[in-house]
Amino acid sequence: MTPVAISVDQRRRRLARRHLHGSDGREGRDPLDVARALGPLHSTDPATPYLAIHARADVSIDDVDAALYDEMSLRRFTTIRRTVFAMDAEVASAAFAAANSPIVETLRRQLIGWLDASDDVDGDAASFLADVEAQVVDELCSGGPRSGAQLAESVPDLAVRFEPKPGASYSRPQRITSKVLEILGTEMRIVRSRPTGADFTSGAWRWAAADPRWLDEVADISPDAALVRLLARYLDACAPATVTDMTWFTGTTKTRVRRALAELDAAEVELADSGEPGFVLADDPWLDGREDPDPDTRSTVALLPGLDPTTMAWKQRAWYVDDSASAGVFDRNGNAGPTIWVDGRVVGVWTQRPDGETVTAILDGVDVPADRRPQIDEEARRIAGWLGDVRVNWRYPTPITKRLES
Repeated sequence: MTPVAISVDQRRRRLARRHLHGSDGREGRDPLDVARALGPLHSTDPATPYLAIHARADVSIDDVDAALYDEMSLRRFTTIRRTVFAMDAEVASAAFAAANSPIVETLRRQLIGWLDASDDVDGDAASFLADVEAQVVDELCSGGPRSGAQLAESVPDLAVRFEPKPGASYSRPQRITSKVLEILGTEMRIVRSRPTGADFTSGAWRWAAADPRWLDEVADISPDAALVRLLARYLDACAPATVTDMTWFTGTTKTRVRRALAELDAAEVELADSGEPGFVLADDPWLDGREDPDPDTRSTVALLPGLDPTTMAWKQRAWYVDDSASAGVFDRNGNAGPTIWVDGRVVGVWTQRPDGETVTAILDGVDVPADRRPQIDEEARRIAGWLGDVRVNWRYPTPITKRLES
């Protein structure tokens, strides 16, 4: 059977629909709706989940706070690719079971190695670390959310120091506090609580004890079964995608991805302008002609934040951002800055200046229909009004955003 052929325009139209670009439907959505549609929301930059949700839903900052910290309908922790994400419970369970055991083992083994060489630790480093971890969890269970500094006051062993690069001229002794909290957070024994800073852009967290039932949810899920679940949710939001895309997204191997695709009975499709086939779920509407092949005449304009899940969902990005423009849209490590999207394609960038002004710029060589320009301006005003006095400093600035902010 000849694989279904999918054009670039068709992919862009689907991207815009499934990733909730444009104003349609915003009024009826909440933060959990957005997360369920997109899957993991990048959270390394603390501003990203807030602005990613705001782009797709008419919600307040307090609404996002409630989802993250009160209801905890969005779980925020380090997982696939050692990256911090916020996600709904179903995706969180799949991501944790698929990825976190090897991450925790790596982090703990690394810290034990440093502690073995530390003059501050007498005896077995592994036993010492296990005792410190237990003390931290006990303190959070009994005393409620605390910052790392507050925990260090009540758990004196967090002041133990290690040398990360012994012998290197630039190496400096470090306290184990952040490393211990990273391990416990990745292991989902503790979770990020409200930031200690003035607003949601702060990267300094309080920590809280995690609900032990979260670990019960993943106790009987094997890593391979969890990867199948994770890729099912990924393809629901991002199909068609290539094996290269999925390997990059999950941080695993092509062998594991192909095995999971076989378990899903995923179907191969032909992608225009791609040297690699794509995959969709077995019940994808493209396979039996239910996906509307006609151009969608509704315009979709979206101003998305740095590291937005749309911009970061695929490894192979030429179909939605021109190669000639990508150097200004992404930093040298491939982290996306804030972007302007029109009809499923990156056409420009936006940012916030220190004085609070939201500014936009269209990429060189990109044509934007005249009727989209007022929509872009309206989206910029919407962001400025929502942020108010909050100032966003992107964790991973790009060449264009740096230029616009000056």
